[in-house]
Amino acid sequence: MQAESTPRRLVDLTPDECWALAASRPVGRLAWSGPSGPTVIPVNFVLDGRTVRIRTTAYSAAARECDDSPVAFQIDTFDSDDHTGWSVLIRGHAHLEYGEQALQDAPEPWISGPRTLLLRVEVAEITGRRLD
Repeated sequence: MQAESTPRRLVDLTPDECWALAASRPVGRLAWSGPSGPTVIPVNFVLDGRTVRIRTTAYSAAARECDDSPVAFQIDTFDSDDHTGWSVLIRGHAHLEYGEQALQDAPEPWISGPRTLLLRVEVAEITGRRLD
């Protein structure tokens, strides 16, 4: 039988709290609607001011389907023992950038192989909630 857990409440986060929490994690999930329907993939990223920067390849679905398109980006964490956690949702518009200058200060890819394109998400909205 499971032990009873303390009831938790959802707390809305301020935009500044959302940015700080998002910056504290190296991996998030990029989501978009493509020809096959909704797609969500985990990616490593960095924040640059109020943009999300992701390295990718020219042959990736993200490069083919996200350029000049609306996307969502989620970062979160949770503790299954304590039943606490938080989630930040970013909505924005994605753009592909090419060349060495675009890749300056881009995240180092965790996956092998060249990642010569930058997918930049211009953030239109950031929201989040914490489970306390």
